[in-house]
Amino acid sequence: MIFYFAGTEIPSHRTLCADQQVPHVGMSYMGLRRRVKFAKPWTIESHYPPEQSVYLDSGCHTLNRPGVEVTPDEIQDIATHYDEFVEQNVSRVQAYTEFDALPMGRDWIEARRQHLDPEKSIVVWHEEWGLDVLKRMADTYPYIAVGQGTCGDRDIIPVLRSLSRQIKLHGMGFSSPPLMLSADWHSVSSTTWLSAAQHGETFVWTGNEMKRYPARYKGQARKRHRTLITGAGFDANLIDNDDASENLRLSLWSWRHQIDHISQRHGKTVTTTPLPPTQENGESSAPTVAATSDKAEHEGVTEPSSTRVKKLLPGIETEEFLHRYTDPDTGERRTRTEHRINAVDPGVRVCDGCFLANKCPEYQPGESCAYEMPVRVRTKEQYIALLDSMISMQAMRVFSMRMSEEVEGGYADPNLSQEMDRLAKFVKLKSDIEEAGFTFSMKMQSKDNAEVGLISRLFGPKSDGPPALSPAGTVSAQDALGQMGIMDAEIVEEPTPRE
Repeated sequence: MIFYFAGTEIPSHRTLCADQQVPHVGMSYMGLRRRVKFAKPWTIESHYPPEQSVYLDSGCHTLNRPGVEVTPDEIQDIATHYDEFVEQNVSRVQAYTEFDALPMGRDWIEARRQHLDPEKSIVVWHEEWGLDVLKRMADTYPYIAVGQGTCGDRDIIPVLRSLSRQIKLHGMGFSSPPLMLSADWHSVSSTTWLSAAQHGETFVWTGNEMKRYPARYKGQARKRHRTLITGAGFDANLIDNDDASENLRLSLWSWRHQIDHISQRHGKTVTTTPLPPTQENGESSAPTVAATSDKAEHEGVTEPSSTRVKKLLPGIETEEFLHRYTDPDTGERRTRTEHRINAVDPGVRVCDGCFLANKCPEYQPGESCAYEMPVRVRTKEQYIALLDSMISMQAMRVFSMRMSEEVEGGYADPNLSQEMDRLAKFVKLKSDIEEAGFTFSMKMQSKDNAEVGLISRLFGPKSDGPPALSPAGTVSAQDALGQMGIMDAEIVEEPTPRE
């Protein structure tokens, strides 16, 4: 999937993307029109490096918003100039969208499509046109754009997933990774990455997903990921001080990892995402994301046969145990061998693919991980020992964060408060386990006309009271049992049959 980092009609954003070697960028014609008077020809060739592919968006969403008052004559003039701009730059753009001004009507938009470049043009579908129009467009045009707001309807996702196997789909204004995974998108464009500078948001790639924090949580988020941000080569102090350039660099880095991850999920080959250099030695200290498709990794391997032997997943093992049970038909005690599952160290991690490769003291190229985690929790003692270890580790984390809080001036760190609450939960859990006892309770209920049984006679409200006293003032055990209707008998213990 191609992700176009849009918004590069602004010179500072365009320069940043060029410095960070972003391969695919996007620009808006209407956004450029607000900044340039076009007194002289403005060419993409002279403003973008030759190795960058550029996506040109007409920017008609600014005309299609409610409340925008533009006359049809003005829209026609803008559309005419957009056609001229496209013609001047068509050899330099990777793709461009049609001028889909909804105030002019669908017939006007469709009549203009006969002049589009068949290889680079993208026609735009709007939700109010209906799914039937989308399907007819797919029969005619090879490249169709759909907005993110349109994809909010669940009914359209299966249709888009089906169309993505026939034509190229482009997602306009996408900011949702799950939506990018919902269909096989050929390309996506978005200005969301600019929210790091425009709205104070923070984007951080954590190794397997991208975290997005709004401005009100930026302080807490940046403290939480400070080690990761610094290890990736960014200046954490500049980010804390809301430096626009450094926050955009972090946003670019995080989004590029996210897009590589999505492309890998789609089974497509992607290139390794370059990382920014660290300030200490000029080399990146964070791992790169190198995602390749299955076909690229296993080229030349024959298809597996249907008789291929199955094996357990790494990290799982089974063990046999003897299960004793009572046969429901005969009532006899029987045994059978069963299996239970256990989690073990998978032992498949290799040094070259580990995210700690650049920092691990035991790193050796081509070797498997030198560490193992022999954790086994079966008995109560093992369970308590595990809790003791977790409590100790959590306490060390709390004290370390407490020192950091003091060094930074003593301002209350919400992350420290959360870790303290987690430590308290561990301590309470251990206390509850150690104080656990055994309680037996019995509840009785009977109807008014029901015959009073032994338990009711002894404890219930209809008990006959204490047994009658003998002349000597005592009651023998045999007399007491006889008054309650219990026959004296000898208890014979039947031997347990051998298994």
